[in-house]
Amino acid sequence: MSKCTDNEPPRAPLGHRAVKTPTTNNIDGPIVPVMPAFDAHEKLDLTSTCKWVDWQIASGIKIFWTTYGTSHYMSLTDDEINALNQAVANVTRGRAVLIASTNFGWSVGKCLEFIHEAREWGVDYVKVQVDWRWNPNPDAVFDYYRRIARDTTLPLFAYTLAAPNVKGMNRGLLTRIMKLPRFVGLKNDSGDFYEQCDYLREVRRASRSFNVITGGSMASFMHNHQFGARAFATGVGIVFPQVALRFHAALLAGRQAECVTIIQDCEEPFNDLYAQVSVSHWACFHTILMELGLFHSDRLRFPLLTAKPAERKIIRKLMKLPALNA
Repeated sequence: MSKCTDNEPPRAPLGHRAVKTPTTNNIDGPIVPVMPAFDAHEKLDLTSTCKWVDWQIASGIKIFWTTYGTSHYMSLTDDEINALNQAVANVTRGRAVLIASTNFGWSVGKCLEFIHEAREWGVDYVKVQVDWRWNPNPDAVFDYYRRIARDTTLPLFAYTLAAPNVKGMNRGLLTRIMKLPRFVGLKNDSGDFYEQCDYLREVRRASRSFNVITGGSMASFMHNHQFGARAFATGVGIVFPQVALRFHAALLAGRQAECVTIIQDCEEPFNDLYAQVSVSHWACFHTILMELGLFHSDRLRFPLLTAKPAERKIIRKLMKLPALNA
């Protein structure tokens, strides 16, 4: 058996012809992470979830992704993860881009099975998530990604995470991954500023169209856009999509002062909100979506906590800010 190299082309799966390296030209602007609804008994509520996605598309959002945190993979079974991605794909197909994500800890075979099904559902890209909290060996991560890329025809995103005592992806590994033709981008959860700038610099050095996206904020994207970032995950956009769209339009038009105003009046108040409640920012979003009539319940499943009545009053007060409803 010949030795595999970093530049090894993808091996076409049985029944498929080899395909050209894909691009991410359709991934530009705000990306809304998919947040699943639950009913009062903590059962996954796909009807409300799809109603919310449809509302997002009608508002002008054109890109979605599922992910470990916002999509609450930590509290979903594998079957529920499949059901969530399939249900959302039924809404986005032909109308918006969907980047579906694998779960932490899935084997190569399980990932390939998911990717094959995602293709049938109408998913556009798959983000292959690695649990960096275990500080995996970079060579092992590369081999994991290489084996998946070799046997799939859907374009793929890599993933990195850094935290205290968690190293995340080094730039050398990113360079190797960029040589795998099926990989077209990276979700960077290791840092919105310095780390993102380092990754974007590697992309420029490689002279390749490779989409590095943070899970961050409008503020960080305003900075990183100057260094090649084209898309950004938006938290505010989960509940106020018009804010994220207004910000992106102003940024593209060069209206920097307007962008700063939107960040100060719309994004920063959310940071103040999180300091006033005991629940996660996701719980705040669930409550807002319930108040907007899109979710039947703001209930969350363990290990996440649901907002208390007193916290709901604080959240409702934020919702009335004029800038959020402009």
